[in-house]
Amino acid sequence: MRKEIILKILIFLLLTTTIAVNALANIVPINGITTGEVSNAIPIYFVPSGYVFGIWGFIYISLLFYAFYIFKDFQKEDKKIFPWFVIGSLSNSIWIVLWHYKFIYLSILPMLLLLSSLIAIYNITDTEEYSKLKRIPFQIYLGWISVATIANISGALHISQWNGFGIPEQIWAVIMIGIATKLAILVTSMKKDVFYSLVIIWAIIGILVNFFSKSDLLTGACLVSIMAIFMNIFTVIYIKKT
Repeated sequence: MRKEIILKILIFLLLTTTIAVNALANIVPINGITTGEVSNAIPIYFVPSGYVFGIWGFIYISLLFYAFYIFKDFQKEDKKIFPWFVIGSLSNSIWIVLWHYKFIYLSILPMLLLLSSLIAIYNITDTEEYSKLKRIPFQIYLGWISVATIANISGALHISQWNGFGIPEQIWAVIMIGIATKLAILVTSMKKDVFYSLVIIWAIIGILVNFFSKSDLLTGACLVSIMAIFMNIFTVIYIKKT
């Protein structure tokens, strides 16, 4: 029992520290530049409109819900995910620092660690016994980091002036939208996870808004992606009900 209380407190402290680092990164800001300004300085096509990044607030609120809820309901899965929670929290904070100091290449490593930790948490909590409410924050978090990882790698490749095998950047953006769409469809179909897909849709709508009047190709790709994911969600929900 004492060990459980210590783990609960550590989870809460790790989460609040991560939130504080992210908040101060934009309030201070770190290196005199905000997180969004660093992103805007890298002209890639796989990037949503600025308002989309407001999802971070929702993610952190949902994670705070988890951190408080485990004081009431602490399951064996919560104990198992603790090491991954530590890795994810540290990776998030390290990524912020590297990103703000424009070490874009190096920032890929903590981003991949964060993605890996969330995948591990996702799989560990994917049981019938585990609370569905406690799982939702990690579903949303994983969905957003899946998109962020693609964008992070895209940014690093752009800075390296990689020629993309001669393929235009807009085409690569369409390919990446296709990858994000496929991920959403696979996760929803295999795991019956709607929240993951809704986050992907949120990001794709942001890309649509950002390039609606700038690129017909991206606009079309985004619209097809959104419709495909929505249709898959409807199909999965319908099959589940019937």
